[in-house]
Amino acid sequence: MNVEDIPADAQVLNYNVELHPGEFGTRQNDFSVYAEDELLLGSHLHFTAGLRYDYDNLSKGGGDKGDFNNIAPRLSINYQLNSKSSIRAGWGIFYDKILYSIYSDALQQNTTSADYKKELQQFINLGILPSNTDLDAITFDGNLSATVPATYLNGPPADQLQSFRDHAYSYERRILNPNGYQNPYSMQSMIGYQYQVDENKLFYADVVYNLSYDLPRLVDINSPSAYPIDPENVVVRPTTVADATRPVPIYSDASGSYAIIDGDTVRGVSTNVVMTDMAGQSKYIGLSLNFRKDRGDDKYSYLINYTLSRLRNNTEDINFKAMDANNFEEEWGPGINDRTHVINAVFTYYPFKNFMVTLASLIQSGQPVNRIPDALIYGTTDLNGDGRSFGNAYVGNSDRSPGESRNNDRLPWSNNFDASLQYAIHLKGMQQLVISADVFNIFNTQNLSGYSNNATQSNQIQVGAKDSGVLVRKNAGAPKQFQFGLRYAF
Repeated sequence: MNVEDIPADAQVLNYNVELHPGEFGTRQNDFSVYAEDELLLGSHLHFTAGLRYDYDNLSKGGGDKGDFNNIAPRLSINYQLNSKSSIRAGWGIFYDKILYSIYSDALQQNTTSADYKKELQQFINLGILPSNTDLDAITFDGNLSATVPATYLNGPPADQLQSFRDHAYSYERRILNPNGYQNPYSMQSMIGYQYQVDENKLFYADVVYNLSYDLPRLVDINSPSAYPIDPENVVVRPTTVADATRPVPIYSDASGSYAIIDGDTVRGVSTNVVMTDMAGQSKYIGLSLNFRKDRGDDKYSYLINYTLSRLRNNTEDINFKAMDANNFEEEWGPGINDRTHVINAVFTYYPFKNFMVTLASLIQSGQPVNRIPDALIYGTTDLNGDGRSFGNAYVGNSDRSPGESRNNDRLPWSNNFDASLQYAIHLKGMQQLVISADVFNIFNTQNLSGYSNNATQSNQIQVGAKDSGVLVRKNAGAPKQFQFGLRYAF
């Protein structure tokens, strides 16, 4: 059915016109220069040194200066202890580009209305935004819709409705950061040991330590005041009370929400005024132990890996917000993909020519769980009244169960065992026909973590305190699956 198939006299319940129906955005240019030199310092020591410089034009943001100090030195060494063993080590700084979505989100959820600029000017007056902030540089006519009375397909075009922007209220809007955006970077270091047991067996171990800085996160410059929750005496703060503590207080009447600025009632404001702040951090340390056996003259080969690691951060991604009053120090906790233990083993057996049987296993300790308040107990999940009881609890946009820190619980371990059979029939010359049969999740295990899923329906979001033991199964990894293949190679 097409639009033309809808009757012309169809009753219109709500007619919205997008005020910015065209494409918008900007060009992102990345410039990089890199130099590297390899030196052989004696017969056993190999040394590599490099230097890289990066510049990203989006780092300018809503300011007048970009991030020009992205100088990244890198060093690595490999020292041969004897004919069978060596030590390797490396250290370096690695810069990332500014994610385009940071910039485009700030344009899309923005407006240039006089009322909104008046609210932003108030943040400048209060010292929340820099005194040299250019309001024209941090605002943009983003997506906004106007509701109009109209019959089917007879609404006015967008260019006739731009005046609707002037007094349109929004719960949340964004701005480009007037201070610009620092490019995220990480300081990565590792040291490893390698030992050649014999011609077909190799053991190696690596310790990795990474510190990441200037990670993106969202800051609400009109956030309500902090409201710590006493887990022994939980008192919910009403939204109206919280809104009154904002730097630009938000009120409401029969006509909707508004602010009072310089004695004037201003309705085209936003309760939350959000911008990306590049000040997040993360810390990762991991130990990886590996033992590999090649086939050689034997009928089998295998690879065994064990990783022990720890990931902590105070931001998860570009949409991460602190639970209360932009207090990101309270957000330090396990990353959502943190795994303490990972065991991976692959074993292949070659019973006769052109035929191979492979068994693979992946065993992992459970991912972290973020515990949110139980609305049946407190009447709401928005305990501090900042209005963010909705949204994605996966990345912190919700209060947590009283007394619980972020991601302080764990899902059960997950394990997958797979098998594969493969037989190759050689044809003329280099041609061959490969027949395969695979079984995934042989034991049909119900895994609750470690697979791609919809974050809003993840098992990593659970209601109630950790000691409640409540674990609602919202989804699961793939069940047992069979796959058959026929491949012609030439």
